Amino acid sequence: MKKQLLITAVLLSAVLFSCGRDKDDPEAHIRTENFTVYTTSPVPQTATQAFTESFTAPTEEKKFSYALNGSTVELRINDRLVKSLDYYYTPDEKYISVADFDFDGYLDIFIPYELSYTGYGYYYCYLPEKNDFALNDELMEVNRLMKIGPDNTLVEEQDDGYIDRFTFYQWDGNKLKKIRKTETYISYNDQKKHTDIYTYDSKGNETLEDTIIEEDTTAATDAAQ
Repeated sequence: MKKQLLITAVLLSAVLFSCGRDKDDPEAHIRTENFTVYTTSPVPQTATQAFTESFTAPTEEKKFSYALNGSTVELRINDRLVKSLDYYYTPDEKYISVADFDFDGYLDIFIPYELSYTGYGYYYCYLPEKNDFALNDELMEVNRLMKIGPDNTLVEEQDDGYIDRFTFYQWDGNKLKKIRKTETYISYNDQKKHTDIYTYDSKGNETLEDTIIEEDTTAATDAAQ
């Protein structure tokens, strides 16, 4: 009986000694910085968006301007010179046009040839990734001043004194394609105003879709006098 009590006392002392050592030994404690916590719980999308938006660097606004310096056209972004275009003539500022001709969100410029009244000229488009301006091959195929039209179209107008012609273009990727043309004139046959409407297929083939005939009030008035 005494031997059993003695063994129990020794075991109890060993347990107590072990507990006391754990309490005092700093190496016996769990070090949380050595653990990585993993979770399969989804992060709310709104929280992710808020984090991303908070740390998105602001994009610098690109303000375009140009200046004529003799026969040189200076193209500027945010008042900093980006490109100088030298000509043997002084471009007529009345025919210089600024617009987003390639619909990429940045302003471009049309600079007329020496004979400005012909409507022909150069198209320089802004390249934001290079911070530079370059001739646009597709626009140079038209080579004439165009205006921004409805439904993201570019409109070329030609008037030879007899036919008033409007040609509509639209971007298809990086290609500029004709989509429609109207020609308005006074017919020699009936002295009425005719408007021919043409459309183009994907290969550029032209088809006369319709002709609208209306009275030309000016011609009628002149005839009456």
